Amino acid sequence: MFKSGYITIVGKPNAGKSSLVNKLVGFKVAITTPKPQTTRFNIKGIITNEKSQMVLIDTPGVHIPKDKMGEYMMKNVTSAISSVDVIIYMVDATKPTIDRANETIMENIADSKTKAFLCINKIDKIEKEKILKIISVYNEYFKAIGGEFSEIIPISVYKDDGLDILIENIEKYLPEGKMIYYEDEITDITERELVEEIIREKALNNLDEEIPHGIKVEVEKFKKRKNREKVSIYDIDVNIICEKMSHKGIIIGKDGVMLKKIGIEARKDIENLLGDKVNLKLWVKVREHWQQDENYLKNIKAKI
Repeated sequence: MFKSGYITIVGKPNAGKSSLVNKLVGFKVAITTPKPQTTRFNIKGIITNEKSQMVLIDTPGVHIPKDKMGEYMMKNVTSAISSVDVIIYMVDATKPTIDRANETIMENIADSKTKAFLCINKIDKIEKEKILKIISVYNEYFKAIGGEFSEIIPISVYKDDGLDILIENIEKYLPEGKMIYYEDEITDITERELVEEIIREKALNNLDEEIPHGIKVEVEKFKKRKNREKVSIYDIDVNIICEKMSHKGIIIGKDGVMLKKIGIEARKDIENLLGDKVNLKLWVKVREHWQQDENYLKNIKAKI
């Protein structure tokens, strides 16, 4: 009996959602950084074996929106909770306090009546006796609002601990069905989108705290050709959009050092992704208040 279905992964920023998807899929389909709100739209990671096909949906971290982009991100989370087969609610064991964001997401999960797992991540970073206390607190709150976790699974994505148990339990709750995607597919996002995300990841990792969240990356040119030696090469032109002129200067850096560093790091990953040489050109442009502009948010809105 073959099984297939959708599994949404939700939780606060930096709970380890994207890292979990990447680890389970065995390929980096979602960028990861230590900074909150790295994931901006829902990304699917697909796992296919002889028994099942699991479509994992990585979602933005749950937060209180401060602009239209934040609103769209939270709409992505809400939409990902509905019409799925299993919800994995991830909690960072090092930051287990139930705040309003936690309450909101658990209320949404309880209202959905969908099979839900509580996954306590980063258990390698806390004392073992604290795990049971965290589980008890979350379980009691969820029951108090009318919910009930189908499974409670402590894991460590970093240490690869408990992930086999998680997969076994996901398969247990999936309905019988045919493959949703082709057997060799591992994600639903395009190569262009992966390139944009890679560049944004490098910017997030290299720039100061407040600047990366005002960045949008747009691929303008994405073309494959043969050079004089008949070797395949991609010409990729990219705009890095920021909100302030002062931010533009920081992204470029003195004598262009920062932009060059972002480009070098990104090109390496992009070449690994595409399997060919890449001619990458980066420009930095200012668009004030783009996070409030419907036109610039259309790609995020389209993912809802």
